[in-house]
Amino acid sequence: MTTQLPVKSLPPNDSGRLLVRLNERYRAGIPRYGIAQLTNAKNAKSVRVLFLGHVDDSAIFIPYDIRVALGVDKGGSLEFAVQKIGWLGKVCWLLKTPDPAVHVPAWLALTSVCLGAIGVVIALCN
Repeated sequence: MTTQLPVKSLPPNDSGRLLVRLNERYRAGIPRYGIAQLTNAKNAKSVRVLFLGHVDDSAIFIPYDIRVALGVDKGGSLEFAVQKIGWLGKVCWLLKTPDPAVHVPAWLALTSVCLGAIGVVIALCN
């Protein structure tokens, strides 16, 4: 199911963050701080994004980088679909997002899990 809403920029306190603010009624059950696929229905471009809510249900609030990735302009209109993604898609988003506040801790966590698994294998071999 697609929805069409005007596109606005994020509120000033969210500047520099890669997230989309969208009223809960349009998020297809995606919770606050949920990661999902946002698809532009007109050109089939899509991105995985972090969703937060907004009380204004008459617009979708998208930062510059995500607008460019979707091929939409601020002040324009976006016909979009929101789809849930699995845990693997969420992990991929965490590791690939350009935001260093997100991807650096994700890579450190993945490295520690891998080192822990190697430690378990070594302990079992001895």
